[in-house]
Amino acid sequence: MRGWNRSISDVVKALKPSKIREMTLLASSMEGVISLAIGEPDFHTPTEVCEKALQDAMEGATHYAPSQGDPELLEELERYLQGRYGLPIAKGNLLITAGGMGALTAIFRTVLNPGDEVLVPEPHFPEYMAHVELAGGRLLRVPTEVEEGYALRPEEVRKRITSKTKVLLLNSPNNPTGSVLEGDVLDELATIALEADLLVVSDEVYDRLIFDERRHESIVTRPGMFQRTVVIGSFSKAFAMTGWRLGYAFGPPDIIEEMTKVVTYYTSCASSVSQRAALAALRTSQKFADEMREEFQRRRDLVYGALTDIPGVKVNRPAGAFYIFPSLEVLIEDGHEFALRLLEKERVAVVPGEPFGPSCKRCVRIAFTLKRELLFEAMERIKRFVKANY
Repeated sequence: MRGWNRSISDVVKALKPSKIREMTLLASSMEGVISLAIGEPDFHTPTEVCEKALQDAMEGATHYAPSQGDPELLEELERYLQGRYGLPIAKGNLLITAGGMGALTAIFRTVLNPGDEVLVPEPHFPEYMAHVELAGGRLLRVPTEVEEGYALRPEEVRKRITSKTKVLLLNSPNNPTGSVLEGDVLDELATIALEADLLVVSDEVYDRLIFDERRHESIVTRPGMFQRTVVIGSFSKAFAMTGWRLGYAFGPPDIIEEMTKVVTYYTSCASSVSQRAALAALRTSQKFADEMREEFQRRRDLVYGALTDIPGVKVNRPAGAFYIFPSLEVLIEDGHEFALRLLEKERVAVVPGEPFGPSCKRCVRIAFTLKRELLFEAMERIKRFVKANY
C-alpha cells in the first residue's frame, strides 16, 4: 500500500512552516522571554465592543450570515470607507471575510490561473507566497534597498512585467519594514498598472497605524484605479481584534461577486458574532484606534533610537505599522542563527528575515507590540548580546 504522503499535493509539501509562528512557539516554551516576534497589538479589544458582541450573541446573532457579510455591518462599513477614501463605495463593492487572510485567499483564488505572475515588493509578508502558490500563481519579487528606506522604485516594477504578469501586490504600511508608499510613487504605479492592464491588490490592514501626522494614501484613489484595485482591510490591527478573525475587501463589483463565491465554498461566511463586534467597533472605537496609534508611535521612537545606538546596525525609521526591520549584514551571516542565539542567551524573541524574501537573510523583524518598559528591557538585552558576540 502506498504511504499517505504520496497523496499530499506538491504545492503543499513545498510550503515551509511559518517562521513567525515557529519563533513564537519556541519563545512560549521558555521562561523569562520578551517576545518581539508576533505582529499583534498588546491592547485588548475595547470593553464596549466585547459587551455589544456578547449582547447580540445572547439575542440570537449566532447563526449563518450571508456570505457577503452581515447587512448591517456592510452598511456601516460602506459609510466608514467612504469617509476614509472619498470614493463612491457601495454595498456591491464590499465583502466581509474571515480575517485579512480570508480576503487574500478569496482574491487570489478568484483571479489567478496556473502560471499567472504576481509582482510584490521585497521585503514582503511571508504568507503572500503561500496564498499565490496555492492558487496556482507565481510570486515574483521587486527588490528594495535598506539604504533607500525600502522605498519601491516604479521603474523596477515596470522592467519585471511580462506577458504572464497579472497582479501587482502592494502592502502599505509594510510588514515587515514599516515603510509607506509615497504619493508620487503611487501615481507612477497607477500609470504602470493602467498601461500594462494589471489588477492591483493593495493590502492596507495597517492603514490606521500611520505615524508623524501623516495621512494614509492608497493607489485606489488614483484616476482609473477604483475600477482595477482590490483593497484588503482588517479589524485586527485597527481595533485590536486579532482573535475575532475578521477582515474585508472592497473593489470592482464584478470581482467582489466572484470572490463571494470563494468565501461561500471556503468558509460559508465570516463569524456572525465577530461581525457584530466589528459593527460595534466602527460605531464606538474611533478614538481608541487613534490612541493606540499614538502609543505605537512612542514605542517606535524608543526602539528606533535604541537600534541606532548599536554599531553595525542599519535601520530605517518606520512610517507606519508596528514593525522595524534592521539589517545586520555588517555583523552576521544568518538572521536565523542570530535569532536563535539571541533567544537562548538573552531571552528575546525576534523573527529571522529570510521568510520576508531571499535578500533579507541578514535582517530580523522586531514587533514593538509591548509596553515601553518591556521594550526598553528587550533593547538593552539586544545591545548586550551584540556587544558580547559581534
